[in-house]
Amino acid sequence: MLSSYSYSSLDTFRVCPRKFKYAYIDKVKTVPRVTADTYLGNAVHRVLKQLYSLGADGILMSLDEALNAYAQEWEKLDRNLITVVSDYYTVDDYIRIGREILAQHYESYKPFNQGTLLGAELHLTYELPGTTFKFRSYIDRLWKRDDGVVEICDYKTGQAMTLSTDPRFVQQMGLYQLAVQSNFPQFQEIELAQYFLRKNETVSRRLRPDELDLLEEQFRLAILETLQAEKTDDFPAQEGTHCNYCDFPQICPAKIHRRILDGEEQSGRTQELPAEELRLLTDQYLDKYRQLRELAAELDTLKEQLVTFAREYDVSRFEGDLGKVSVSLARKEEFVTKSQDGRAFAELSSLCRQLGLDEYFSLDPRALMKEVYQRKRLSDEQLKLLEAFIVEKERSRVTAKLDAEPQDGSEEL
Repeated sequence: MLSSYSYSSLDTFRVCPRKFKYAYIDKVKTVPRVTADTYLGNAVHRVLKQLYSLGADGILMSLDEALNAYAQEWEKLDRNLITVVSDYYTVDDYIRIGREILAQHYESYKPFNQGTLLGAELHLTYELPGTTFKFRSYIDRLWKRDDGVVEICDYKTGQAMTLSTDPRFVQQMGLYQLAVQSNFPQFQEIELAQYFLRKNETVSRRLRPDELDLLEEQFRLAILETLQAEKTDDFPAQEGTHCNYCDFPQICPAKIHRRILDGEEQSGRTQELPAEELRLLTDQYLDKYRQLRELAAELDTLKEQLVTFAREYDVSRFEGDLGKVSVSLARKEEFVTKSQDGRAFAELSSLCRQLGLDEYFSLDPRALMKEVYQRKRLSDEQLKLLEAFIVEKERSRVTAKLDAEPQDGSEEL
């Protein structure tokens, strides 16, 4: 179990559990990859901290001084150690983009003394209520505006803009608000703002108390997922564009075979990997898998057609020259699952905790339905609260039996 969590650590688990294991549990020592776009963001953030910290004391750093400070950040690192992910950019391009970002922001916000600065690159800790789970947050800028509203600022140097309704905006900025409210309970009005520096645009939002309560439950469930993964050592590697920024490609199980096929050494391995033999085996498996996928798709289409006929014509048994097929249809109640509706699932989780049903959180909606709801082990009022999270699904079963093969061949849709 981690001593403390952050938005970044939980997001890492969501994107790639294996990276989470390497970085936060095993704490694998490696030479961090320095990507140009990440270093650009860090350099810009450090200069902005200087601008706003000095501005709060009535001191205006000139634009030339700010750009010189930015240039010095790039001089701290050997360019040969910087990785450029894009084929169309160079390190010089990223340096130029950062200069343009700072110059544009400088002209828009000088003399950087708006309102009251409460903190720049502020480090706050926060304990999730009702748990021993601790969070750490790094807030780029916290300030009180002239209208009395406390604004939590986060600077973004990437190209993409985020909507205020995006779950990642809500989770990251909502965690910052929970941390601020925990440390500064006197702040009543809080607004969340992400500054997209390349476009000189700001996306802002205020969260309602019920949205913050839901966030707390979502964070609790997310931490429980990491603890369950740690208990069973279940941290699969998930590949994607995020791999370009990973510090662990040398040991990632999803990358090892490719590296060996590309002629790289099998350093650190206790047993040599028979790369070519595994490549041939992989191709054989994939060929059969492709064939099965095609057959499965055809079979699913035929099953859907049989279910449609069974529903429309009230028929449960079909006969052909090769054998018989039975179709059973039924309506079944079940509680909403996380994959169906993450928000409703978190609300159900919160309600179950209030009802003293923590033992069902995993959460196991099927056990909750079978052991509690269907057996009416709660009061009518409590059952009514649970009822709001029930979804009704049609369950169909198609059973095929070849005349020459007596075994059961049923499949459920």
